[in-house]
Amino acid sequence: MKNKPILIALAGAVLLAGTTFLLCCRNSSNPEKAEINQFLYGFSNRVNEGNTKALLAFFEVNKAPKSLKRLVNLLAGKKDIGGKGKPIARVDLDVDNSTIHIVDADMVIANIPAKFSHDSLENKRSLITLKIHQVSPHKFKIVQIDVRKFLTDYAEYANYVRSKTVPETDIFSPITLAAFKTAEQLKTRYDSVIWFEHIEGKTYYYVVKGKWDRWNIDSINNKNHSNSYKMGLVNPELKEIIPAEYDLIHNINGTFTGLIEVEKNQKKGLFDVNGKNILPANYDEILPLKDNLYIATLRVGTDYFYLQKDYSVTAKVDGFNISEILNKIIDYGNSYSLAGNHPENILEYNTREISNSIILPPSYLVDWEILPNIIMLRNPIRKAITFDDMEEGDAYYKINFEENIEANDWLQGAFYSIINDYLGGRGGLYQSNAVLVIDKKRNRIYGHQVNIFFAMSEGGVVLSGKCKNNHLMPVNDSLFEYETTAFLARDMGENQLVGEAPYYYYLTLKDGKLQSLPNERFFGFTKYVKMDDSYLKGFYIINDKTIHGMTSEMIQYAKNEIFAEYQYKFKNPKWADLFQSRFNRDGAGKYTNVDDSLTEIDKYNINFLNEKIKKAKSGSNTLAAK
Repeated sequence: MKNKPILIALAGAVLLAGTTFLLCCRNSSNPEKAEINQFLYGFSNRVNEGNTKALLAFFEVNKAPKSLKRLVNLLAGKKDIGGKGKPIARVDLDVDNSTIHIVDADMVIANIPAKFSHDSLENKRSLITLKIHQVSPHKFKIVQIDVRKFLTDYAEYANYVRSKTVPETDIFSPITLAAFKTAEQLKTRYDSVIWFEHIEGKTYYYVVKGKWDRWNIDSINNKNHSNSYKMGLVNPELKEIIPAEYDLIHNINGTFTGLIEVEKNQKKGLFDVNGKNILPANYDEILPLKDNLYIATLRVGTDYFYLQKDYSVTAKVDGFNISEILNKIIDYGNSYSLAGNHPENILEYNTREISNSIILPPSYLVDWEILPNIIMLRNPIRKAITFDDMEEGDAYYKINFEENIEANDWLQGAFYSIINDYLGGRGGLYQSNAVLVIDKKRNRIYGHQVNIFFAMSEGGVVLSGKCKNNHLMPVNDSLFEYETTAFLARDMGENQLVGEAPYYYYLTLKDGKLQSLPNERFFGFTKYVKMDDSYLKGFYIINDKTIHGMTSEMIQYAKNEIFAEYQYKFKNPKWADLFQSRFNRDGAGKYTNVDDSLTEIDKYNINFLNEKIKKAKSGSNTLAAK
């Protein structure tokens, strides 16, 4: 889960409008680029005129949410990003250099370059992406708008303008201004000073030798990536307490009070704040414990050790059982939130343009895929314009522990949901789910985070909580089936709009990590296991009603999507229509027979589903026809 640009819906209403029209109002012919250009010029002209009412009319939404109104006001030059005062920068859209992708008769994606300017200062370029729906022949509406990059770039440009036009004392705290000056001195010893961390009124400096890019941190856990930099830490007295030899240095006190976790070549270690190397970076995993004797469990390969209270390391622990220490691991089984509204231990960028505070979570939570490498939140000690200002409240991560189950005598599972407003608000939050696999045979904990949003429109959702489909089981020693709840928003025939539904992931171990096997089927079990009746159960929300078990229409959809994945050309126009945007299909499909492509599991499951279809009390047999 990385902090990178993604498509966002400004509000649930915008997202739902796009989804509904995609399902119900299909047009027969693709729009022409010329008429899309005309639509974009109309949008740009309203921006130039400052006509907010006319701009809102371009969007397919009954009642414009506050965030959309703020965006329109910003584009039109009426109000700044936070909805207060005039914009600090002018916005111009460059329609002539837009790129237009006509997806199908209903949907067009347009990328429009944008330019920010202010008096004689240097301009900045950005981008807006629109999803445009053809509501009727030659008539269009915007159903979704990606402005994450646009708003991030605008906030940075606005802060650049303010740094040139407003006294620094009105923007930055005294401790930050002092840190800027000290960082300039340190550049005689290091290539970059990238972050500051303020502890009890004193500043520590994260320094780099080599070439640093702000997104380098995303590749730290990639063993095939060779870093072009090395990171170190300098204390308030400007003494180097951690040499510039590491790939990552975490927050002070972030993993243990009084200690600093470091990473090097995917190995972990610890320093104290005085610069003593408590633990060399030789360990694959450091698990903090709540225990009277030990402060951590350490792993090297398959061997386990304890870190004691005096910071000494025990001999290898014979007969170590990972399941016996689960409840002692500090954050295992806990629910908690991270938000940027506390000034303690602020870690901030050494730049005047990026105004967010930073959290570098403990490495084991990153390895478990519960938290990302880096979390950016609001910085409470800077008076700056931020992406967060588009929404009320503050960005945060909320991690909910769902349940802990024991699948059998060697396998245990723990389930988490991660709700994230992604720094900047979206008129709604985004949820993903994580599973921990406690493998008692291998004496390991493996974590994996999965997507649960599969609607046709890009964006996110927070599940209702009505459908709890958490289940973990082994298919064999190295393949695990993880059933969770996902948001589909898909028509499966006979006007059955399936919202929330059970969704299956098949996880395998590769290079010591859990990975999802490729699977684009909504009923993913048909690809990897031979079905039984248990796969027909589970909780669904269909047309806003909660039901238990698959309907006959869903059973037929599950069967036909097997054929659809192999590019089968359906004779029934209804099925051709339902699958036309699935599996990278070219229109109606390519082949009249795909029997040679079917696997043994496919064939077994087709026969199984055919038997269920025959027994189903359905009013139409044509739904099952290929």
